[in-house]
Amino acid sequence: MGTAIFMVLLVCGYWYTTRDLSSRFKLKRTYGWEVYFLVALYGCIFVLQGIIVVFIIWLVLLIFSQLANLIAALNQHPLNLHYHADFLNWSFLEIKTPVVVMLATAILLCLLHTSRSPNIRLKTTERKDLYKKLTKTNGLEGILYQSMEQGSMVLVTLASQRIYIGLVYTALNESTASDNLVLLPLLSGKRDQNSLQINVENNYAAYYQRNEIDLSSKPDSVFCFRKIIFLHQIESLSLFDPLMLGETAAPSKVLDTPR
Repeated sequence: MGTAIFMVLLVCGYWYTTRDLSSRFKLKRTYGWEVYFLVALYGCIFVLQGIIVVFIIWLVLLIFSQLANLIAALNQHPLNLHYHADFLNWSFLEIKTPVVVMLATAILLCLLHTSRSPNIRLKTTERKDLYKKLTKTNGLEGILYQSMEQGSMVLVTLASQRIYIGLVYTALNESTASDNLVLLPLLSGKRDQNSLQINVENNYAAYYQRNEIDLSSKPDSVFCFRKIIFLHQIESLSLFDPLMLGETAAPSKVLDTPR
């Protein structure tokens, strides 16, 4: 019985934390034993709700039994009903009925919450507001979402000293397995190992302008040149001012803010 309760507790907690957007972000920011405690916390909430339902059923049966006994006594037909006590002793598949009701309630409430949670299917503006709130404590993610919100360029330096300058289109960091950002590049190059000066090798912006390529052009668009960069490969990330490279290397303003 204890194993069944513990399994339902963990399964409900895991199901909810992996489907509710806000909880998924919290799960992503926890490590080690904290993950188990976070999952168990949500599971305990559903199990506690199941216990409350069992108590309400027991209380209703108690009141009904007492009223039935009282009415029967007034009519001189005494009864000795104890439905509330019988409820506690009933069994289903050798498991006490209150435990079955508690576990079933916990599972049903978990499914109900995950299917109707306001954080499951957010509108674009609501999702942006939630991302902004959740990334305040993370410098890297804060810059990424600031860039997406303001349409600012970012300078990304990889561990290999390869650099990319462009616009952040999306940042996929809702799971722990594939954290990455999609960058629409404007410039790329490398840093000098000694001076750390940026040496521009490819001017994507000039190529876009020369070939009339933008976000909606056909058959080629800017998305054909997008770069997918895993976050663990990033050594540094900062907002970028084109004037830092001078007029000759600075990218032209050929892209609108990505949507």
